Amino acid sequence: AGKDARRPSGAESQVPGPRAPSDKDRQTAVPWFGRLYSDRAVEFQVRQILGEPPVKPALYQAAVERRSPPRTEGIQRTQFSEFAPERIAPPQTSSPVVGSRRVQVFPRSGVPIQAQFKQNPANPSEWIATINTGVKMRVDSGGVSLGGCGTIGSTIDIEADRIVIWTTGELGDFARGTSQAENVPLEVYLEGDVVFREGDRVVFAQSMYYNVAQRTGIILNAEVVTPVPNYAGILRLRTDVLRQVNEGQFVAEGASITTSRLAMPTYEFRSGTLTFQDVQSPLVNPLTREPVLDPVTGQPQIAHQQMATSVNNVGYVEGIPVFYWPRLATDLKKPTFYIEKLLYRNDQIFGNQIITQFDLYQILGIQSPPDGTDWNLGLNYFSERGPAASTRFTYDRDFLFQSDRRTFGLFDAFFINDTGLDNLGLDRMALIPPTENRGRVLSRNRFELPENLTLTAELGYISDRNFLEQYFEQEWDEQKDQITGLELRQTIDNRSWALAVDARTQDIFLQTQQLPRLDHFWLGQSLFGDRVTWYEHTSVGYFNQNQAQYPSDPQDAAQFGYLPYEVPTTGERIATRHEFDLPLSAGPVKLVPYLLGEAAHWGEDLNGEGLQRVYGQAGLRASLPVWSVDPTVENSLFNLHGLAHKVVFRSDLSYTDASQNLDQLPIYDEIDDDSTQAFRRRLTFQDFGGPPPVPSRYDERFYAVRRGLQDNVTGPTEIADDLAVIRLGIEQRWQTKRGPLENRRIIDWITFDTHAEVFPDADQNFGENLGLVDYDFRWHVGDRVTLLSSGAADFFDEGQRYLSVGGFLSRPPRGNVFLGFRSLEGPIHSNVLITTYNYRMSPKWVSSFGLMYDFNKRGYLGQSLTLTRIGESFLFSIGLTADQSKDNVGIALALEPRFFPQTAFGRRTGIIVPPAGAFGLE
Repeated sequence: AGKDARRPSGAESQVPGPRAPSDKDRQTAVPWFGRLYSDRAVEFQVRQILGEPPVKPALYQAAVERRSPPRTEGIQRTQFSEFAPERIAPPQTSSPVVGSRRVQVFPRSGVPIQAQFKQNPANPSEWIATINTGVKMRVDSGGVSLGGCGTIGSTIDIEADRIVIWTTGELGDFARGTSQAENVPLEVYLEGDVVFREGDRVVFAQSMYYNVAQRTGIILNAEVVTPVPNYAGILRLRTDVLRQVNEGQFVAEGASITTSRLAMPTYEFRSGTLTFQDVQSPLVNPLTREPVLDPVTGQPQIAHQQMATSVNNVGYVEGIPVFYWPRLATDLKKPTFYIEKLLYRNDQIFGNQIITQFDLYQILGIQSPPDGTDWNLGLNYFSERGPAASTRFTYDRDFLFQSDRRTFGLFDAFFINDTGLDNLGLDRMALIPPTENRGRVLSRNRFELPENLTLTAELGYISDRNFLEQYFEQEWDEQKDQITGLELRQTIDNRSWALAVDARTQDIFLQTQQLPRLDHFWLGQSLFGDRVTWYEHTSVGYFNQNQAQYPSDPQDAAQFGYLPYEVPTTGERIATRHEFDLPLSAGPVKLVPYLLGEAAHWGEDLNGEGLQRVYGQAGLRASLPVWSVDPTVENSLFNLHGLAHKVVFRSDLSYTDASQNLDQLPIYDEIDDDSTQAFRRRLTFQDFGGPPPVPSRYDERFYAVRRGLQDNVTGPTEIADDLAVIRLGIEQRWQTKRGPLENRRIIDWITFDTHAEVFPDADQNFGENLGLVDYDFRWHVGDRVTLLSSGAADFFDEGQRYLSVGGFLSRPPRGNVFLGFRSLEGPIHSNVLITTYNYRMSPKWVSSFGLMYDFNKRGYLGQSLTLTRIGESFLFSIGLTADQSKDNVGIALALEPRFFPQTAFGRRTGIIVPPAGAFGLE
């Protein structure tokens, strides 16, 4: 007490250096608290640190209390609202008890409350309060049941210019809070700029009547604003007359629903009569059974179950009616309102295209669709091809056999009456489809059952061989084959068994029937006190392989040929493969001598005769991990905070001998998808001038042998042949730490892996001892910049030589750019430049561009340019595309709702556009 305290104030605080104290600087008091400021660094010099004393002196306790006084009981955190920041009433001293409520009234502005009280002449026990000076009213209920985990209070906030209150009993002091039983009548009538809040639902109106005890009322010229699950924005319901039937159900006459925040909405759905149900309940932690609180406001979070049912619905865009449906029933977890996609395109293959997608649950009026399911309907028209329809049903839920295990899958069907010609590029630009009625049916399902059982069911039907490549090209190129079959699998620790049945439902592709097949796996089993590790795979099955059907179009048939292993065969196959490892250590080097072998029987080989094969492999795997760590490395340019270099040297020396040659066997375990097999058939004509087979150095079976598929216990059964090889590899990681100083994370700054195979017998590698050299390099220069390159090479005549280099730059939310070059030499010659960018030019416009250019004879392969306008409720895109291989130029117009939780625009460009209003008005 009585010390000088120097505080900066005004201009004097900007003057460095000490100054003489004045009278204004002197503070004198018995208990005094002040802050000392210094323009020099504070240094402490202590001779000995003793730690905190067990009992702190009274001076310390008094200073702590003065600096951080204890909080007053009952203080609540302030909650802010975008719509009315002053809606929260002054703090309460306590919460009402269960079964009661507290009613408080406060002025809406600086004008004090001027209330008139009188008894109701018709009912002397009822009091009437009239307030015309602007009022805020708060009603706190004592408790809402959480179903076995306690209760939590609920609150209603009301604001209006004028209010009339009816209630029974003594009114008391509204400002301090009048306590009532929850069943005591309490009714209010409000006029003038009414704002009504219950939970996180807000109602705006001109006049309103509300019965608090019964939770019913009627509102004129109302607007309800409420959040929607799985959606970052809000839902707006506007109506001439809104009746609240009970706590969570509303009936609106002349209603309009939209997520637009504009006074004149960009789009809206108008209905003659709409029933809106919004059941609010507090979120509860399933483990602790405690209410989940909002981390910002500290208030309980609210869960919504929202349904809307309406009749005579018309959809408007920019005030123009575009859609009508007599009845709508929808779960507002998906605020899409019928239409999920609307797209217009034009090109030389399909002509004018109108593509639409609708929510079938809403169209059919299904009010309570199963959770975790989605069902849509597509209606399309292609002027050069014909009308088309599709439907897709997906599910991901827990429901089978009353089990809590996951069940997920899809059903997808697409059909078109096709009167045009297929254009698949190059010399397949006018193919005649075998039928006008074309399409596909695809179903994939997985059921997780008790006892670690998994049931997988698939159904695949395609009308003709070129359908997928024409209408679903990305799916044809990248996804797995469409098959029909069942598999039941059980996994117990490191063991599993699987029973599978596959049927060949179409003869347009090379497929193998399994009637049935049983597999057993036992992987990584320790034997002899952890001295030996055992791996096992045993398979028994009956198989039927048929040839693919010849194409009906003459152009397609001219480039079709059977693969060398594509021979009709039927019969059993029994095989068992085992591996025994003996892990050893020689200092830092890990050594694993191993023996691998298989005995197998085929009922028919490619010559139609029974065949038995035994093959064995002996080898030695070795690995040596080394590392170096330098925590002193600091570089702000590359964001380096310490550097660790980790290297693993690997080698595998093996010798394999098989009693039968690989080229005698059908390939029941297929190593190529249907799309790759289709390409291989054409490759032989385009690059080798005749039908299959190709030279053995380009045969996929022998490539798989050289790559080591026979080294795996779980590998394809047929892939095994004589081979002696030394496999070498170096895997490197340069790691550093990035992130906030107090929470840094380890990341891979640079990775560089390289591998090579050495063949002691050069004849097994087509005359060269060295082959299959590859590398993969990735340099994450920063969190948003990555440089990458990869390559592979074989050194025999016309062997593969592949090189790829590129860089990726991402600058969210502005955009991203990729630039890459890919070179392929060998039987195929290609040198292609690839570039793409997506750039947000302004808050309202995004441009996207892509280009592929072949420096060989083909030149431009394709390019695309798209401009997207970010509207208040929709994303409107116009795009131009050119595909040189198909001699096709097209234009596309797309209108996509912006209020989807995840938009196709965001998935395509990587630029995330949040729903309008997610962060306030734009």
